[in-house]
Amino acid sequence: MFRSILVFFMAWIIIINALSAQALLERERTLHHMPDDTSKVNLLIQLGEYYCSRDSEKALRYLQESLVLSTELNYRKGIANSLFFQGRTYYYKDEYEMASRYLERAQNIFKDMGDQEGMAYYHFATGSIHSINGNHREAINDFQEVIRLGELSGDPDLQSIGYFSLGNLHIKRSDPLLAMKYLRKSLSLKEQIGDQGGLSIVYSNIGEAYQIQEMYDSSLVFFQKGLRIRTELGVERGIASSEISIGSLLIRMGRYQEASEILRSSKKRFQALKDDTGITITMLKLAEAMNFLGEREGAFKEAEQAMQLAKKIKNPSLISDVYAILASMEAHNGQFKAAYEYQILHNHLDDSLANANRERVIREMEMKFQSVQKDDKIQLLKSQNEIQYRNILLLIVSIVALVIIIVMILILFRLKSAGMARQRKLMEQENVIMKQENELKLKEQELMREQLEAGNRALASKALEMLRMNETIENIIEQLDSCTHDNHDNEKLTAHLRGIITGLETQLKNNAWIEFEKIFNNIHSEFFQKLVSICSDLTPSEIKMAALLKLNLNTKEISAIAFKSEAGIKSTRYRLRKKLGLASDENLISFLMQL
Repeated sequence: MFRSILVFFMAWIIIINALSAQALLERERTLHHMPDDTSKVNLLIQLGEYYCSRDSEKALRYLQESLVLSTELNYRKGIANSLFFQGRTYYYKDEYEMASRYLERAQNIFKDMGDQEGMAYYHFATGSIHSINGNHREAINDFQEVIRLGELSGDPDLQSIGYFSLGNLHIKRSDPLLAMKYLRKSLSLKEQIGDQGGLSIVYSNIGEAYQIQEMYDSSLVFFQKGLRIRTELGVERGIASSEISIGSLLIRMGRYQEASEILRSSKKRFQALKDDTGITITMLKLAEAMNFLGEREGAFKEAEQAMQLAKKIKNPSLISDVYAILASMEAHNGQFKAAYEYQILHNHLDDSLANANRERVIREMEMKFQSVQKDDKIQLLKSQNEIQYRNILLLIVSIVALVIIIVMILILFRLKSAGMARQRKLMEQENVIMKQENELKLKEQELMREQLEAGNRALASKALEMLRMNETIENIIEQLDSCTHDNHDNEKLTAHLRGIITGLETQLKNNAWIEFEKIFNNIHSEFFQKLVSICSDLTPSEIKMAALLKLNLNTKEISAIAFKSEAGIKSTRYRLRKKLGLASDENLISFLMQL
């Protein structure tokens, strides 16, 4: 009974979605007869949203018309939404820089209006671009902001989008367990609001998470669930994406013929949608399947076409993927030299992408700076107009009040003279106070300098004490080792002596370091905090090394204190320099002493 009700409910949702789309397309025919008001703007935006992933040219035409009309009507929400969906349209066209420009302009208006929903969708859109470009840290921040705004506005759909996006991102980062955690939260929210389209996307991504864990049967089940819903909804882009996922999985499962058939279907759908990125990805997977089927010539033809498309849309990440697939195909065919050459190209391009990401961040900052400058200029012009208007009013008032001002001049002059006298007295008092404050500061600085010197002497004394203690320990250890060697026939005594050596060395060394660290923290309280803020992945050994170097101890002294060889100390110093990002001409000890 429950299953029947659930099937009926899902069918009803699908019918409603289909009817909504049909109703929107019917209203499209009446567009030219509508008056130029906000209702027409909203319809133009709805049509732009509908076509942004289906027909980019048509979407941009409607959205540009809505932007012009919104500007004439001073309809700010219409302006913001027109800009936002133009950004989304360029996103689907793979023109990410242009998409970012429109989204940034929309974000400024959403922010001024206090539109939390608009801001949430802005962060989702920019997070998607960051994710594609490999800026995972920025993407995570954007998606977490989507969740925060969704919780703030009590919108489960926004929360679901945020959780789904985080899950999808962690799939890209090959962290399926964390991805599954977020995707399960998104799935629960999608079921709660009955969003079938959203459910299909979440199912597909859960399939991806299972695939990463090599749980292929579970992965296939979820991919097929997503494909069924998308087929019922008639979402061509979604169907094509599901077919890519299933095709890729079938290749892993060794079912190459089935993979080839479903990938050909996906390729046709992406070609109909004019989605070059989707076509490229599908052709790569199809080439891989064909190569396993022994269709070498056709496989390499598909890969070459994929390379041409990747270069056309200027997507270096896809170009790198093509090289990787070609390397895999050549290796499978026993052409190891060619495979090696393709792998070198793939590795080189991956390294270049890392550098390009840094350059892109700089460009984005420059674009934001230029945008802020333009906004400042507009604001300045508005301010100048307001000042001019106020000056005219002030001139009129000044003429009317001229007689009163002349009468008041003498009174004001006397008041001013009295005020200046009071001001002189205040300045004299302030000078006295300032002089006293400067004297106090000098005394405080002198006291702090003396305390620091005393503390450094205590630290140096402690370091020397540790050095002497460690030398004593080494002598004891040598004597115990000698005793162990002399009594090597007595295994019980030998084991006991070695236990004493280990315990003595560990206990004394730890106690001495704990006391040294306590004194060091009292004197240089912020040193460790600053050090970790510069590089958060330092090991305890490297932190200890930094503290000893700050005291300007040499390698031999540190070696004796830390119970390490001089070679080990030099190795730790090298790792520390590398993690702190110091150039070859920068002095490590000088750098640490300035912290």
